[in-house]
Amino acid sequence: EAMELHLYQSAKKIVVVTDAFKNYLQSKGIDGAKVEVIKNGVDLGRLRPKEKDPFLLNKYQLNGKFVVSYIGTHGMAHALDFILDCAAEETNPSIHFILQGDGAEKQNLIEKAKTLNLNNVTFLPFVSKAEIKNYISLADVALVNLKRSDTFKSVIPSKIFENACMLKPILLGVEGESKEIIDNYHAGITFTPENKISFHKALNALMNPISYTKFQNGCKKLTEDFNRLKLANDMLITLKEIK
Repeated sequence: EAMELHLYQSAKKIVVVTDAFKNYLQSKGIDGAKVEVIKNGVDLGRLRPKEKDPFLLNKYQLNGKFVVSYIGTHGMAHALDFILDCAAEETNPSIHFILQGDGAEKQNLIEKAKTLNLNNVTFLPFVSKAEIKNYISLADVALVNLKRSDTFKSVIPSKIFENACMLKPILLGVEGESKEIIDNYHAGITFTPENKISFHKALNALMNPISYTKFQNGCKKLTEDFNRLKLANDMLITLKEIK
């Protein structure tokens, strides 16, 4: 920590990816004037809005379903066991959950789904970046979920930007800075992490057709502001300021 603090103090510029990280550095006595916040974003050349992939819709029998899709790591931090508990309580037969990716907890989650006898959850494997847009297209709502912890209040999961780029409203179970982004852009609805009542209320609200269109418009505005080309230009300006 002493070496870390020395590096921060001696640096001419520091670039962080969240406002929370800048606040943390300032709390350690670092001059905020030399700390630039350049957040993560999305490559608009790689992801674009598209219709649901017809081949995958048929393959996974998702026609006519309202799909809630989580794509990412299946780890201890992601509280996907909570999502399975919520799926077990879901009474709307049109709602279907996709959990896609890999991780240390995936096999445990598959076993739990079998124990709960869930027929409204499909587990899908990890796929390449070239393929992922086809799987994102299946979603009506993009689920971004973490355990309830102060640690995660300072993080902004990159899947927020990727899904927003394809106009998938976000169902967010993360507090802190991520919640502020979704609320400010009206790009989806947030729920209290690991709170079933809050989760079901948020999901039901996302199914309202009028609200859904508004959330898609919010996703579009969010994507425009977090265009990676724009952020790269901000980074270039920051580098040019170093003398």
